[in-house]
Amino acid sequence: MRLAALSCLGLVLAGASVGQIYDGKVYGIFDPLVASETPSAITVSGGTFRFVIDRATGQIISLRALADEFVASGSAFPNPYVGVMPEDDPAAQREGGKERPRFGYEKSVEVHPLLWSGGLTDAYRLDAATGTEIRTEIVQASPDLVEVRSTGRYAESPLHWMIDYLLEVDGFTKVTVSLTTSKPVQLRWHCFNHAFLAKEPIQYLTKVSDPDKPPAEVRPEPTVSIAHLAPDKAVFESHWNAFFHLSNRVTGIEFSKQDFGDRHSGYRDSSVRLENGEVVDTGAVITKDHRSLKGWDSRGRTNIFTQLYSRDRKLELEEFDIRNTTFPLNPGDVRQRVFWVQPTPAKRPRNDLNSLRVVWPGPHQIAMTRWRGRQQPWEPPSDDQLRLWAQTGVNLIVGGADYWSGDYARPLLPEKTRRFIAAAHRYDIKVIPYVTFADFNFAAPGYQEHAADWMASQSIEFANETTLMCYNAAGWREHLEKQWDQLLSNFDFDGLYIDHWTNIRLCSNSRHGCGGYLGSFATEGYHDFAKRARRVVARHTGGKGIMLLNANMLLFSGVTPWFDIRLNGENDDPLKMSMETILTTWDGWGQGVQSMGEWGQTASRGSMIKLLTTFSIANWAISPHDLAQWKAAQSTELAETRELWGIWRSFKLNGAQRISGFDSEGLLRMEQPDSIVNAFVRDGRALVIMGVHGARGDRKEALHIQVPAKLGLREGLSYQIIDLQNSRYLRSRPSALAELRTIPVRLAADQPLILLIRPEEKGPNLVWFRGADDVAVLRKAGVLEYKVKSVPGSPVELYLDPGGSELVAATPGFERVTAGDFVVLAGTEPDDGVVRLTVSGPGTAR
Repeated sequence: MRLAALSCLGLVLAGASVGQIYDGKVYGIFDPLVASETPSAITVSGGTFRFVIDRATGQIISLRALADEFVASGSAFPNPYVGVMPEDDPAAQREGGKERPRFGYEKSVEVHPLLWSGGLTDAYRLDAATGTEIRTEIVQASPDLVEVRSTGRYAESPLHWMIDYLLEVDGFTKVTVSLTTSKPVQLRWHCFNHAFLAKEPIQYLTKVSDPDKPPAEVRPEPTVSIAHLAPDKAVFESHWNAFFHLSNRVTGIEFSKQDFGDRHSGYRDSSVRLENGEVVDTGAVITKDHRSLKGWDSRGRTNIFTQLYSRDRKLELEEFDIRNTTFPLNPGDVRQRVFWVQPTPAKRPRNDLNSLRVVWPGPHQIAMTRWRGRQQPWEPPSDDQLRLWAQTGVNLIVGGADYWSGDYARPLLPEKTRRFIAAAHRYDIKVIPYVTFADFNFAAPGYQEHAADWMASQSIEFANETTLMCYNAAGWREHLEKQWDQLLSNFDFDGLYIDHWTNIRLCSNSRHGCGGYLGSFATEGYHDFAKRARRVVARHTGGKGIMLLNANMLLFSGVTPWFDIRLNGENDDPLKMSMETILTTWDGWGQGVQSMGEWGQTASRGSMIKLLTTFSIANWAISPHDLAQWKAAQSTELAETRELWGIWRSFKLNGAQRISGFDSEGLLRMEQPDSIVNAFVRDGRALVIMGVHGARGDRKEALHIQVPAKLGLREGLSYQIIDLQNSRYLRSRPSALAELRTIPVRLAADQPLILLIRPEEKGPNLVWFRGADDVAVLRKAGVLEYKVKSVPGSPVELYLDPGGSELVAATPGFERVTAGDFVVLAGTEPDDGVVRLTVSGPGTAR
């Protein structure tokens, strides 16, 4: 339907794109782009975002992510502007003078506007949006790519501008701003991106550090709150900035750059005395209250190429190519700058991955015997090991193939690997092998021939085995895409787990184009790598494959949305992070991905489990040695994992709809700062998870379900509220729908509180279970039968409300115990999968 609609618009459809659509989604994960045009505007929409480009100005006048608008009212961007040196007077005198100023200098020195007044020091200002001869048109359109181009002239000057917008299916939009002239001019300013951003939806700033002394290194910085900055205060100023992300708890807007060569800023080493006796310092600026600031110009501090300032009800972004210095531009010359803008999230997380119960046998790359602690050659997990994992509820294995990095098409032990994958699939366990964006093993084919051309300039090595390659090296990306394609062609893996290094994005290896001033910050190649990986996985899995990224502290929306899951925690302790950093880099809701936690050396397993559960990041890795250990759950961490995995499986979390307490719709609300709530809903029931970030003591709280109907809860029914971890009813009687709008609770430090809200059932009934993926209830006179869906031999627990009846286990090996308000039948699933119990007493009739 959408493709036909695009064809009716007369747009160009890329034929290759049609083959990338699976079940109506591009690569199986993104809603197709839809481009439409009217005489006044061009609109390009994805599933969670929308761009509107005004045809009269050629500028973006609206950029929305979900319900949030990020362009300030009445403004547009990138609206490039220039500052032009005044022309010489006709018959100018060489020595200048009042009547015949020379070279325009005596005019320009009097162009001396106040700080933030909008004018440009020493130059006449021209803005693209107020230009002439503007033309805006769609160049091409397909489900995954739309190109829009606008051209215009700066007023009646000889200067012309062009803006090319290349919008991709993930919202990653390449904006190329070009400047040309039809006659020689002298520029003093060129701002290639001037944006006013709406202040209301922006609470947080996340960015990367500026490079320090050589060898330069760039790392993600902690997120900071900027919501309450006063007008004319700097959000940040940078000579270099490559990336920053502005966000709230749900949506955001991100800007990134790659090339930093051929930029110019000026320094004034002079002052002049005007005819009236006033001395003007040409390296200073005057403020509104008539103070003189040295080292500033009319737009702020000198030598700053990217700056973001707080204004009244908006943020002002200016990114400079030329800043207050005289630069010649001649016919045939092109000043061209590129940046990327992206709204987030680009998609919603996959509901079928709400509960990932993971084991992590590896390996990550060949580890030779006696090397790095290995005593025996690696082999895939045995059938017995797979059965144990299946009995405990594992549904994803990370690893399963052993090879040199960069030589993924040729795993060791290929036949054993195939048998292992087939056995895992018989238990409905998915398997994704380890690969990496960056590592190239010294012994891998092609290393000797290509490594010097492809390697990152920092020459980082891992374990004396690999050298890291640069994401911007096109040959390296093509090489790995072929390797991944051959791997998935020959082995029935379900996707890829991709490791990578973020600190090699800054590269100066000129062999593949990363030379120049301050090198290159890999942006376009990094995005292309993620797209290539998804393309391969989608092709071999019919769009249903799983991609997991070792993201750690990475927040880069050009890469993260191409994955389904982000892995956090390898190098950072989240318990020491601010709430702002947790929201932006750990919780994947605002990025459209699921999140999975790893226990680094600084974090305890128990604390991590609680933190992840609190944030509804219901995914982590743990591995019991045998069923006895799993059933006894001697360690706190294993006991918590067993308990929580049971809850996720009982509620059938995979496939449930997540309702985030962080979301702007306001369906769920807590009363105190740092209290967190998330919910999953399905089949008229809700699973609500609450907690306190940072273990800040016990607190009385209240859960507010503001629109119960949107959680599938209906008028006319009575509801039971069950505290699953404590096996008790939260209220002694069922609640009417209105009573669910406010539920008083007590939160204990970082211990999660998990409530099941379900319609009231009378008589003996099954409330929840552990150790199975489903339980069907069969009723007979005086007997209840439960058909259990799990791996034979699994330890199963059925939590029953006796409803006033007496319940007795009738299946051998099952024992009846009491837990809180419930009767529990616990045992090992019998061969026929049916657990029986006899019912007597008042509730028998139902």
